[in-house]
Amino acid sequence: MLFLIDYENVGRAGMCGCEYLDVQDHVVLFYSEGKKNAERRSLDQITSSGCVFEICKLYRVGKNALDFYIASKLGELIGSGYAGISVIVSNDHGFQAVRDYWEKKADCKRTICLSACIEDGIVSGNENNQRTKELRRLREKLTIGGYYSAYTERMRIRKVLERLFAGTEYETMTDDIQNLIEGKEKTSKVIYLNSLHLFGRKNGLEIYNTIKACEEL
Repeated sequence: MLFLIDYENVGRAGMCGCEYLDVQDHVVLFYSEGKKNAERRSLDQITSSGCVFEICKLYRVGKNALDFYIASKLGELIGSGYAGISVIVSNDHGFQAVRDYWEKKADCKRTICLSACIEDGIVSGNENNQRTKELRRLREKLTIGGYYSAYTERMRIRKVLERLFAGTEYETMTDDIQNLIEGKEKTSKVIYLNSLHLFGRKNGLEIYNTIKACEEL
């Protein structure tokens, strides 16, 4: 994906999601003398991602000058053969015209997303990849009460497992055992088979029998 960041407009908030960039991305950071500082962690995350990284500083101050830079750079890259998804990271609604042109008027149609930050842009791009799926999972809206109930139940199960396997050769495996019994499919047969698969026949059977005999689980 191509990210054109209007740093003068979005600032620190627009850099949210830098940690999800990868080697297939291209990031161009547009800034001016009036807003020339960015947090080290954001810049480090961009450069450590392996993506193509460019900066573009405003040469002469003027109304909407940086916006024209961004629109020009987008045209330059598309004209050079870029055919992927582009994200303009800005809160400036004027970029809607740029999106309309490339999606509706241009002979070579291109997908342009307008987002307030890098993370929003990745989600809006709707690519079928792991980072998009992970971000959608992390952004899922949950009821606080429901989440807390699940959390307290998980903590209860953790204490039961720690007590069950304390002093045994399995006491360091409580995380794996808990994940086993809290999987999507919780039937006895599935837990039994997964236990054998994860821990081997002998150990898996012993772990399964211990779990099965516990009335608190």
